[in-house]
Amino acid sequence: MGELARRGINEVHVEAGHKLNGSLLQEGLVDELVVYLAPHILGEAARGMFHLPALEDLAGRRELAFTDVRAFGADIRVIARVVH
Repeated sequence: MGELARRGINEVHVEAGHKLNGSLLQEGLVDELVVYLAPHILGEAARGMFHLPALEDLAGRRELAFTDVRAFGADIRVIARVVH
């Protein structure tokens, strides 16, 4: 990320699995989430969006501020800023 910043790249969009997503969030490298929700239930065997350590209590939660929510066909797009 430092090298990208050095090159003047200040915005990176990442579509990744739960491990990279979790690592980026834990390192404080996520400013905004763009999440598409489909009207499907996959069950507990499906991978989550973020691989993060279990919460000890609610003080460890990550806070989001929704900036946009809209329907796209049958899906819903949510844009949320990570509150640091």
